[in-house]
Amino acid sequence: MLAGLTYQLKQKRHLARCQHGRMREYLRAAAPSRKADFRKGCYLAVDLEMTGMEVDSDHILSIGFVPIDNMRVMLAGARHILVRSPLGVGQSAVIHGIHDRDMVGASSLSEAMDCLLEALQGRVLLLHYAALDLAFLREASQRLYGVPLLAMVVDTLVLENQRLQRNSAGQHGQGLRLSDCRRRYNLPDYHAHNALVDAVATAELFLAQVAHRFGPEHAPLARIVSG
Repeated sequence: MLAGLTYQLKQKRHLARCQHGRMREYLRAAAPSRKADFRKGCYLAVDLEMTGMEVDSDHILSIGFVPIDNMRVMLAGARHILVRSPLGVGQSAVIHGIHDRDMVGASSLSEAMDCLLEALQGRVLLLHYAALDLAFLREASQRLYGVPLLAMVVDTLVLENQRLQRNSAGQHGQGLRLSDCRRRYNLPDYHAHNALVDAVATAELFLAQVAHRFGPEHAPLARIVSG
């Protein structure tokens, strides 16, 4: 109940500060219920590729996302959006394989964020290592809309770390990278550092985590993330 009230208060505060139509539409939508059966919930698995890891100086280059409805990955709703960077791709191309030549016809950050907000409306944001991507999404939202991103979030890295901490069979210290986590559930290796591929990989990992450990009495509670 407290989390729900906190979210509603933040919604009202953000609406009072924000005049941007797309963000106001997003904020007016009903928040996902923490009391609902999480297996019937609506999630949006998201991944970003950036020019680097410094929020103050680096930029989002691509956004990938895929919805999850009733514990099913909805590939028909998947999107991969290239985002123009004001400084170009730079040396980060060696990591994600996105080059300046690929940016012909790429979306502006505003267009990409509007698309993401539309897809995220009424859903729980699902990320792997949420802290990094959230920092960039919050900064982009603040710059574009005047308010940081408000969302309910589930982090598959945190879920996996909690599972390993509960396991006393010498599993401490195992890797928490997306690929490492997937291998523990016998999920296939995918080519990393493509935002859409990693979003789908995160969605599959979440479903495997749920199948392995979580029952109705152990729902992976979302947390509110906002400034």
